[in-house]
Amino acid sequence: MKKLIYLFVAILMFSSCKKSNYVPKFDEPPEIRVGKQIALVREALTAAPNGWIATLPTGAGGGYGFHMSFDDKEVLTSYADLTDVSSRKEIVSTYRIKQDAGIDLVFDTYTYLTWLNDPDPSTYGGAAKTGFKSDVDFIFKRISGDSILFTGKRYRQTLILVKATAVEKTSYQTGGYKAAIDKLKAFLVDNQNPYIEIGALKAGLSLGNTSKMINLTGEKTDGTINSQTGVFAYTLYGADILAGGFSYEGVTFVRLGWKDANTLALYDQAGKEYLVKNSALPLLTLDQLWGSKFSGMYSDYKTINPGTTAPGADILNYFYTNLTVPAVIGIGATFNYGDLTFAWDVNNKKLTLNAFVSQNGGSSGWSTSTIYNYTRDASGVYTFTLSAAPTGGYAINLQSRLHNFILSNKITFDYSLSGNSLFAKMSSVTNPSIVMTFELY
Repeated sequence: MKKLIYLFVAILMFSSCKKSNYVPKFDEPPEIRVGKQIALVREALTAAPNGWIATLPTGAGGGYGFHMSFDDKEVLTSYADLTDVSSRKEIVSTYRIKQDAGIDLVFDTYTYLTWLNDPDPSTYGGAAKTGFKSDVDFIFKRISGDSILFTGKRYRQTLILVKATAVEKTSYQTGGYKAAIDKLKAFLVDNQNPYIEIGALKAGLSLGNTSKMINLTGEKTDGTINSQTGVFAYTLYGADILAGGFSYEGVTFVRLGWKDANTLALYDQAGKEYLVKNSALPLLTLDQLWGSKFSGMYSDYKTINPGTTAPGADILNYFYTNLTVPAVIGIGATFNYGDLTFAWDVNNKKLTLNAFVSQNGGSSGWSTSTIYNYTRDASGVYTFTLSAAPTGGYAINLQSRLHNFILSNKITFDYSLSGNSLFAKMSSVTNPSIVMTFELY
């Protein structure tokens, strides 16, 4: 019994000794630590006298550039590359730094960055309810040199802020950002088939001003097509490729910039330059790019694109003008929106036509799908046969003329360029007067 008592006393003494030597991991209360972190982030943001150059990719694709200045009264001033106006006109809003899932930077009143979050498509063209899948609430990650990194709370996209110089701030304030964007756009208008060379390979370069996507597409030595896409944001010096850049043929490209006043180059992560040259014609035919660079074609509601002939417009307008004619629709109902989408399945040599109709402006609706088999001869002429008859939705009659055209004509596909806009041209070999042009996606 005495032995048990001695053992118990020894354990108590040992426990007491350990407790007195314990050093807590945190020697300050949580609220003090959080306060210091908030102060650290606030001081970092407000201590940049020339503001910050910011970039942000979005969950829906595309990248965006900003100039932001934070003052100690929680006022934010910013520019953005969203529109011509936003790139030259400063907007004033507010921000907060608070504790939540960490230390959060919240853009709490309406600003340019909020456009990407707006669920109303009429604001900036984002999807209903989700916008561009972009945040207004960002979690602080770290400070690294002259940069601060935040992560979107919901969509997990990285907002990077880099300190601006006095010269850069002045450029934003005096219209230099818009001028830089206009210069890059003008180069791509003047050089309509830009490309770079990677060794013996050539890759066509495209830059989507609306999609904010950059693409390289070319034919490899084995005859296959390689097409890779990244997201970009305009800068004062060209464009930055976000999310770590994108890789093509083993090379990771990170920015597009000016070698000199008139020479544009794509730069890899090691700083090597690849001059952007121009070809008289696109490097690849359009039908070489189905299923790689381009998934299909699209006709927007009541939109007849440049290059469409009158007989071609008649075929498309039969669908659009009869959306409000119950006798043609055949169900005693009408629609206030409709569009047409072609989707290529190159592996199985099929083309699907989706005719979409809606009674609420396109927010929801019904699709009629038709699937065609196709063959392509050595001259690039397509012949289509029916794989699956039109089914579903209420557009069987509305899309009947387009359906009949596809089955009764031999067809070619080519590019159609209007200004800086590239369309797909679908032409009848059987009846050359019929030409229809579509948006590419």
